[in-house]
Amino acid sequence: MLKDVLTAIFSYIGTTTDYFVVLLLLFGKYSTKQDTKLVVLGAYLGNGLLVLTSIIIALVLQQVPEEWLLGLLGIIPIIIGVKGYFSKEDEGEEIEEKLKIIKPDAILWNVLVITFSACGADNMALYIPYFTMLNLQIIPIILVLFIIILTAVIVAAYKLVNVPIVKAFFDKQGDLVQLIVYVSLGLYVLVEAGTLQHLLLLIY
Repeated sequence: MLKDVLTAIFSYIGTTTDYFVVLLLLFGKYSTKQDTKLVVLGAYLGNGLLVLTSIIIALVLQQVPEEWLLGLLGIIPIIIGVKGYFSKEDEGEEIEEKLKIIKPDAILWNVLVITFSACGADNMALYIPYFTMLNLQIIPIILVLFIIILTAVIVAAYKLVNVPIVKAFFDKQGDLVQLIVYVSLGLYVLVEAGTLQHLLLLIY
C-alpha cells in the first residue's frame, strides 16, 4: 500500500505543475474575495470531476481479463510526457487568450472549462492507467491525498500570484517535471501490470 500511496503523491504533484500556472492566471484575473472563492470552488469541482471520471473508466477497464493488456495504457502517459516536453506551444499564453474572451460573469463555469481544456486530456491519460492498477480499497486514501495536494497547490498559487519569478520558473521547468512524472508512471504501469515482462518474453 505504501508504494501505491507514494506513487499517487508523485503522480498528482506532477500533474499539478501546469495547473499551478493556470491557477496563477485565474487568481490574477479574478482577484476580489468573492471571485477568489468561485475560482477555488471551480478548481475543486474541475479536478474532482477529472479524477472521478478517470476512476469510473479505470473500473470498467479492470474487467479486461488479461492484466498485461491493461498495462499497455502505460504507453499513453509516456507519449504525452515526451510530446509535451518537446512541444513549442505555450500553454500559459493559450490560457491568457481564453481568459480575454470568456464571459466575465460566469467565473465558476470559466474555471471548469479552463481546468478541463488545459489539464483534462493529459491528466486523465495519467490517472486512468494508474487507477487500473489499484485495489478498490485504497482509492479513498488516494482521493484524500489528492485533495490535500490540490489544496496546497491552490493556497500556494493564491499566495504567490503577484510574484512573477514563480510563474516564470514553472513556465520554464514545468514541462521537465511533467516529462519525468509521466514517463516514470507510464513505466511503472507497464512493469506493475507485467506488460513489459510479457512483451520481452514474446520477443525472446
